[in-house]
Amino acid sequence: MAATRAFDLLLAPSWQASEMERPGAVVLPVTGGAILIAIWGFASLRYDVTILPSPGQALEEGIDLLVGGELVFHALASLQRLLVGFLIGCAIAVPIGFGMGLSPFFRRMMEPITEFFRYIPAIAMVVFALIWFGIGEASKVFLIFYNTFFSVALATEAGVKHISQVRINAVRSLGANRRQVLQFVVVPSVVPYAIQGMRMGMGRAFATIVSAEILAANSGLGFLIFSSREFSRMDTVIVAIAVLGVLGIVIDRLFRRMTRMVGGNYLPSEMA
Repeated sequence: MAATRAFDLLLAPSWQASEMERPGAVVLPVTGGAILIAIWGFASLRYDVTILPSPGQALEEGIDLLVGGELVFHALASLQRLLVGFLIGCAIAVPIGFGMGLSPFFRRMMEPITEFFRYIPAIAMVVFALIWFGIGEASKVFLIFYNTFFSVALATEAGVKHISQVRINAVRSLGANRRQVLQFVVVPSVVPYAIQGMRMGMGRAFATIVSAEILAANSGLGFLIFSSREFSRMDTVIVAIAVLGVLGIVIDRLFRRMTRMVGGNYLPSEMA
């Protein structure tokens, strides 16, 4: 019976069994990572360290950078820029998205702007960022803000537009005023959409940080990648890329935990 139950959980859709209930919730991800490293190791046998270093060489370089403090310095610099740009983007995007969802007039006014700029990648705005803000921190924060803003604003707008009119009518029939409708219907309906938009925005922010630091920076993981490439230090490049990936996973997990703590009452079970 236990084996049958385990097999059923393994094949069950995500809405019937959580990830941690499934057999191999830890073993399978570790196995996938081990396979990837093995493929990397075999591929590195055919190339020089200046083209594709082995996992062992990359690990050795990572330890050296960590002990020397260089890796921590660059990671913190990137993390600071990323969080500042992301938070500014969310703080501006949520009220604008909320307004676009509530007011047809405001939405029609903003749609040409959001629809036009959201298809322009942040890398295309680098020249303007450097001209407007110089080569300091402001230009990098602006690029991260730019790439975060549209995901959060449009997701928040979608949350407002998809509110069930039946729910609003039901609350009004009980005597709720406009403030109570916003508090008990609109906000709980919008929170899941806004959170998903923030998670997507965080992913786009990570995609932007390297481009921003490659062009004008003397610190950060993007700067480390670019400067190491010039000296054919591919082991350092791989370490910096790996740190970016690890930071992304850690921040996403922290973000999910924070959203459960802050907005757990608003989130559907599959997002909690």
